[in-house]
Amino acid sequence: AGPVALDTPKTRLILWDIDDTLIKSAHASGIPGGPLLQAVTQASGRPIEKGSMSFSGKTDPQVVHELLSANGLGDLAPAAMADLEARAFAALPAVMAAGVANGTFCYVQLPGIAELLKELGQCEGVVQGLLTGNLEACCPVKLGAAGIDHGIFVLGAYGSDAADRNSLVPIAIAKYEGLLGQPIKPCDVVVIGDTPMDAMCATVHGSRCLAVATGSFGRTELEGSSATWVMPDLSDMPSVLGVLLDDGVSK
Repeated sequence: AGPVALDTPKTRLILWDIDDTLIKSAHASGIPGGPLLQAVTQASGRPIEKGSMSFSGKTDPQVVHELLSANGLGDLAPAAMADLEARAFAALPAVMAAGVANGTFCYVQLPGIAELLKELGQCEGVVQGLLTGNLEACCPVKLGAAGIDHGIFVLGAYGSDAADRNSLVPIAIAKYEGLLGQPIKPCDVVVIGDTPMDAMCATVHGSRCLAVATGSFGRTELEGSSATWVMPDLSDMPSVLGVLLDDGVSK
């Protein structure tokens, strides 16, 4: 038998959520719902109100459908609803880009993100991607506004790939295997997100999730989810790297 290789680089596909994980919105007050609400209003030609609806953990297609239904458009024929949703999706990237350009929409990085992205980018065997409810076309705009280069992410699974967040990990794995020409086990995929829905979309497929309490869900709520690990934020880089590159499982 040949020699046993020691300290073989771990294979990891790290899939980042965007909103309240990598970045947060810092819009001026009075813009509830931000670009999504404006795009749906533009597409429908009528005022659309968010009300008490939460967008956290939802994909953009899911949010658009819920907004239309909550604003009296839920009884549209399926074809008419699909056409209206498609117009909202088409409008959204331009609405977001215009708002970023004129300062209406602002996004900032969360603590520790720049350093962590750089460090993970230098780890052999680690591939960074996105797993987000955002439409793919919106991601470069939103990340770029916060000073993050979308190009550092090798692949992504987006709301434009599937409205159901629980479908996104298999999509990301298929993209990874297609791009790199090698398989990856679900347990070597880690989703980083800020909601119980991020945790569920990973663990339902045998992948793992690092949940961070940087959004609307607190640490106690996240500890009650299926998340593999829970942290208050991502500023403690040694601890974060320790769990992302570890084979153990612990909250």
